[in-house]
Amino acid sequence: MKLPARFSLLFCLGLLTAGSTALGVYYYYVYSPPLQVAAAFMDAMESRDRNMLERLVRISETRENILRPPTAEEIARLLDPAFERGRVLDQRKREGPGQSFHYLVYREPDGQIYALVVAEREGAYHVVLPDEPRSNRGWHLWDYTWTN
Repeated sequence: MKLPARFSLLFCLGLLTAGSTALGVYYYYVYSPPLQVAAAFMDAMESRDRNMLERLVRISETRENILRPPTAEEIARLLDPAFERGRVLDQRKREGPGQSFHYLVYREPDGQIYALVVAEREGAYHVVLPDEPRSNRGWHLWDYTWTN
Protein backbone atom coordinates (compact mmCIF):
# COMPACT_ATOMS: atom_id res chain seq x y z
CA MET A 1 0.00 0.00 0.00
CA LYS A 2 1.44 3.33 -1.06
CA LEU A 3 1.24 6.17 1.46
CA PRO A 4 0.37 9.66 0.25
CA ALA A 5 3.34 12.03 -0.19
CA ARG A 6 1.92 14.53 2.29
CA PHE A 7 2.08 11.85 5.04
CA SER A 8 5.83 11.51 4.49
CA LEU A 9 6.26 15.28 4.48
CA LEU A 10 4.25 15.69 7.69
CA PHE A 11 6.22 12.88 9.34
CA CYS A 12 9.53 14.54 8.42
CA LEU A 13 8.32 17.93 9.67
CA GLY A 14 7.16 16.38 12.94
CA LEU A 15 10.49 14.60 13.41
CA LEU A 16 12.39 17.84 12.70
CA THR A 17 10.21 19.76 15.17
CA ALA A 18 10.64 17.17 17.91
CA GLY A 19 14.41 17.07 17.40
CA SER A 20 14.83 20.83 17.47
CA THR A 21 12.65 21.06 20.60
CA ALA A 22 14.79 18.43 22.32
CA LEU A 23 17.97 20.28 21.39
CA GLY A 24 16.49 23.55 22.66
CA VAL A 25 15.61 22.02 26.00
CA TYR A 26 19.08 20.48 26.28
CA TYR A 27 20.72 23.83 25.54
CA TYR A 28 18.51 25.71 28.00
CA TYR A 29 19.03 23.37 30.95
CA VAL A 30 22.51 21.88 30.37
CA TYR A 31 24.67 24.02 28.11
CA SER A 32 23.41 27.53 28.87
CA PRO A 33 23.77 27.99 32.70
CA PRO A 34 27.60 27.97 32.76
CA LEU A 35 27.66 30.43 29.86
CA GLN A 36 25.20 32.73 31.65
CA VAL A 37 27.38 32.69 34.78
CA ALA A 38 30.47 33.49 32.72
CA ALA A 39 28.67 36.43 31.08
CA ALA A 40 27.49 37.70 34.48
CA PHE A 41 31.04 37.34 35.81
CA MET A 42 32.46 39.38 32.93
CA ASP A 43 29.75 42.03 33.41
CA ALA A 44 30.60 42.24 37.12
CA MET A 45 34.32 42.50 36.35
CA GLU A 46 33.71 45.30 33.85
CA SER A 47 31.47 47.23 36.23
CA ARG A 48 33.70 46.33 39.23
CA ASP A 49 30.63 45.12 41.17
CA ARG A 50 31.98 43.59 44.40
CA ASN A 51 28.62 42.24 45.62
CA MET A 52 27.96 40.38 42.38
CA LEU A 53 31.48 38.94 42.38
CA GLU A 54 31.01 37.69 45.96
CA ARG A 55 27.93 35.77 44.80
CA LEU A 56 29.46 34.44 41.58
CA VAL A 57 33.02 33.48 42.61
CA ARG A 58 34.29 30.52 44.61
CA ILE A 59 37.92 29.87 45.51
CA SER A 60 39.33 26.39 44.97
CA GLU A 61 41.35 25.16 47.92
CA THR A 62 43.64 22.64 46.27
CA ARG A 63 44.85 20.96 49.42
CA GLU A 64 41.39 20.33 50.87
CA ASN A 65 39.61 19.96 47.50
CA ILE A 66 36.79 22.32 48.51
CA LEU A 67 35.24 25.49 47.10
CA ARG A 68 34.86 28.41 49.47
CA PRO A 69 33.49 31.96 49.16
CA PRO A 70 36.08 34.69 48.52
CA THR A 71 37.22 37.14 51.18
CA ALA A 72 37.07 40.92 50.72
CA GLU A 73 40.84 40.98 50.15
CA GLU A 74 40.55 38.35 47.41
CA ILE A 75 37.80 40.34 45.67
CA ALA A 76 40.01 43.45 45.83
CA ARG A 77 42.93 41.44 44.41
CA LEU A 78 40.68 40.13 41.62
CA LEU A 79 39.61 43.67 40.69
CA ASP A 80 43.12 45.13 40.93
CA PRO A 81 44.28 44.71 37.30
CA ALA A 82 42.30 46.24 34.45
CA PHE A 83 39.80 43.78 32.96
CA GLU A 84 39.32 43.33 29.23
CA ARG A 85 36.37 41.20 28.23
CA GLY A 86 37.22 38.10 26.23
CA ARG A 87 35.09 35.60 24.37
CA VAL A 88 34.01 32.08 25.23
CA LEU A 89 34.75 29.79 22.28
CA ASP A 90 33.81 26.33 23.51
CA GLN A 91 32.62 24.43 26.55
CA ARG A 92 34.05 21.17 27.85
CA LYS A 93 32.63 19.29 30.82
CA ARG A 94 34.87 17.28 33.11
CA GLU A 95 33.34 15.12 35.79
CA GLY A 96 35.14 14.17 38.95
CA PRO A 97 34.25 11.94 41.88
CA GLY A 98 32.32 14.59 43.79
CA GLN A 99 32.12 17.56 41.43
CA SER A 100 31.73 18.32 37.75
CA PHE A 101 33.47 21.29 36.19
CA HIS A 102 32.71 23.17 33.00
CA TYR A 103 35.86 24.38 31.28
CA LEU A 104 34.90 27.32 29.11
CA VAL A 105 37.56 27.82 26.46
CA TYR A 106 38.16 31.54 26.74
CA ARG A 107 40.00 33.77 24.27
CA GLU A 108 41.53 37.00 25.53
CA PRO A 109 41.38 40.10 23.29
CA ASP A 110 45.03 39.50 22.30
CA GLY A 111 44.17 35.99 21.03
CA GLN A 112 45.65 33.86 23.83
CA ILE A 113 43.57 30.87 24.93
CA TYR A 114 42.77 30.12 28.59
CA ALA A 115 40.08 28.28 30.53
CA LEU A 116 37.41 29.90 32.64
CA VAL A 117 36.21 27.23 35.08
CA VAL A 118 32.56 27.07 36.22
CA ALA A 119 31.19 24.57 38.76
CA GLU A 120 27.76 23.84 40.19
CA ARG A 121 27.56 23.97 43.98
CA GLU A 122 24.39 23.90 46.07
CA GLY A 123 22.13 24.35 43.06
CA ALA A 124 23.95 27.41 41.67
CA TYR A 125 26.79 27.82 39.22
CA HIS A 126 29.95 29.68 40.26
CA VAL A 127 33.15 30.80 38.56
CA VAL A 128 36.02 28.92 40.20
CA LEU A 129 39.29 30.72 40.91
CA PRO A 130 42.46 28.93 41.99
CA ASP A 131 43.79 29.71 45.48
CA GLU A 132 46.94 31.04 43.78
CA PRO A 133 46.95 32.54 40.26
CA ARG A 134 47.76 29.95 37.59
CA SER A 135 48.16 32.48 34.80
CA ASN A 136 50.08 35.72 34.69
CA ARG A 137 47.27 37.29 32.61
CA GLY A 138 44.64 37.22 35.35
CA TRP A 139 43.61 35.42 38.50
CA HIS A 140 40.36 34.23 36.93
CA LEU A 141 42.13 32.40 34.08
CA TRP A 142 43.48 28.86 34.14
CA ASP A 143 46.14 27.68 31.71
CA TYR A 144 44.56 25.57 29.00
CA THR A 145 45.92 23.53 26.13
CA TRP A 146 43.34 23.59 23.39
CA THR A 147 43.26 20.39 21.35
CA ASN A 148 40.46 19.04 19.24
